[in-house]
Amino acid sequence: MFKTLKSLFGTSDDAAQAESTATFSAGLPQGMTPEDFEGLRLDGRVKIALAELSAFPDTLFGWSSEPYHHVAAVGHVDLGQGAHLVRFYLDNDTWLQANVENQQVVEYKLFDFYRVTHLSDVEFDALINADDKKAGELGAQSITVEATDTSGRECQYQRVWGDEASLWSPPVLLEEQVMTTESVMTRSVTHHAMLYERQIEGSERMEYVLLNAENDGEGGFMLVQNLGVDVTSVDIDAI
Repeated sequence: MFKTLKSLFGTSDDAAQAESTATFSAGLPQGMTPEDFEGLRLDGRVKIALAELSAFPDTLFGWSSEPYHHVAAVGHVDLGQGAHLVRFYLDNDTWLQANVENQQVVEYKLFDFYRVTHLSDVEFDALINADDKKAGELGAQSITVEATDTSGRECQYQRVWGDEASLWSPPVLLEEQVMTTESVMTRSVTHHAMLYERQIEGSERMEYVLLNAENDGEGGFMLVQNLGVDVTSVDIDAI
């Protein structure tokens, strides 16, 4: 009988292990654990090796491969039909995104908040709901990004999502649930996003801009140029 009760309710060690797993899986899609994400987890640390990027001066994206960074928050977007985006927000204003299909990570991208423009609620509404769509704005066929350093460089990126022939395509609406190390409660962030890309000169690698009109759910509105590159699983060292 005692063994039967143990099998039904579990031992104290089993309960502790289950609680530990639940803690470490905070913010991840149901049924997935940090092991599915190369060990990435809320409140963990990660080092990402991208030293080869320095060989291509054409890149706007910059990265130091040496330090470990704290995972301060995890965001989850349920895309439906077994597809998810999982975002690991790091302490250096960057974030690593995992694209998940049927509980398998199919790709990683690393982004930084390259340029952030804060908007009023009126400006935000005009950006996402205006009838007159202008070239270079969110949803346009192409956008130009100016370097944040003193070089004055400008790079053009082509739209990835939407009808290739259309001068404008509607941004993709993403509802993200974000969990931080400071609260067990998630908060909702609404994104109106469009992905752009260009090939890095002298390389087969692509550089991306995720242009994003964001409502942070706490009264903040902004337009963000998220600059990013592809990352492979072997580049990720999570502890």
